[in-house]
Amino acid sequence: MADVVAGLAVFGAVIAVGWLLVRTRAVPADADGVLTRVCFFAATPALLVTTLSRADLTAVVSRATAVAVAAELAAIISAWCLHRLALRRTIAEATIGALASGYVNAANLGIPVAVLVLGDAATIAPILLLQLLVLTPVTFTVLDAVTRRGNPSRLATLTVPLRNPLLWGVVAGTAANLGGVRLEHWCGGYPAQGLEMLGRVAVPLMMLALGMSLAGAPRPLRNSGPDEPVRGVSRRSGLWAAVAWKLAVMPALAVAVGMAAGLGGSQLLVPVVTAALPTAQNVFMYASRYGVAKDLARDAVLLTTAGFVPVVLLAAAILR
Repeated sequence: MADVVAGLAVFGAVIAVGWLLVRTRAVPADADGVLTRVCFFAATPALLVTTLSRADLTAVVSRATAVAVAAELAAIISAWCLHRLALRRTIAEATIGALASGYVNAANLGIPVAVLVLGDAATIAPILLLQLLVLTPVTFTVLDAVTRRGNPSRLATLTVPLRNPLLWGVVAGTAANLGGVRLEHWCGGYPAQGLEMLGRVAVPLMMLALGMSLAGAPRPLRNSGPDEPVRGVSRRSGLWAAVAWKLAVMPALAVAVGMAAGLGGSQLLVPVVTAALPTAQNVFMYASRYGVAKDLARDAVLLTTAGFVPVVLLAAAILR
């Protein structure tokens, strides 16, 4: 428990540095976008390749990671029903609300938190694959159909995951592992050295970028417009429902599914910590692309990012 607290404190310090760099105008307010793109296109794929190429794949494809995948699917489907049926949102709004309630920040925060709490970044790979290969294409297909604002090309929608470097990082690392390829013995070890160097900067850059983005983010609910009712239910209620679902209901679902699958104690840490991760920034990107529930997505990302640490600490204290 103490090492988790100390590790999160280090993460918090690096995030604070990023926040201060923007607030003191040492870097431009949009500098987080540059760091995020560096992580997305170079550092994180390199980290995934090096990690998965030498990982124990039996730990990657295990009951614990299967439970994490099942818990995320259960959280998103149940949240969609909540937003659509109980809160009476449109299909597009319910889709964004469901993603805000269950689509986790698997790359920018999932990888460093997995390294810190679980000791292995490879355990996040199945969640990345779920989100890249299933949730993203389904989301785009639904939003394209109901808003008519997306790219009219079905091929463009279906091939979105294939243009994601994180997917290719997972594929390359897994292929090297299964093929028995030792990267350090390939081409004199120089490619491996380059990948290691890029991978080592991924986590600190992610933390700096997060701090910078928080410094430039508007305060939740301040710029969201009037709290107008939507078919008898306020817009603000959708935000609080999404935050509560993400930080409380989804970890509880992970515990329930894990216990049903025969997991207990420290085995439950993988699905519970994964479930506790905050809403991914991708959700705001999707909401912005289609012009649907942008305020809800933005504020859910901010509030769950601020609130996930106590959930992770509680899980670590109980289950480790």
